[in-house]
Amino acid sequence: MYVCVCNAINCKSVRRTVENGASSVASVFKACGKTPQCGRCVSMIRDMVGAARPTACNDHGHDMAPAIAAE
Repeated sequence: MYVCVCNAINCKSVRRTVENGASSVASVFKACGKTPQCGRCVSMIRDMVGAARPTACNDHGHDMAPAIAAE
């Protein structure tokens, strides 16, 4: 499925760039050798990049590692 019609970027391309280290919408476009045009795809690409990140607290965006009490 096309994520960005203006630049013919599909889901597979976005996933590949994220697997190769793209961590933002801008880095996905850069890895594809494209620049944003109309911007309608930005939220979808942002969601795809976010889904690939390690689990974090949904409300605050920080890791929820358990605290270790000092002995």
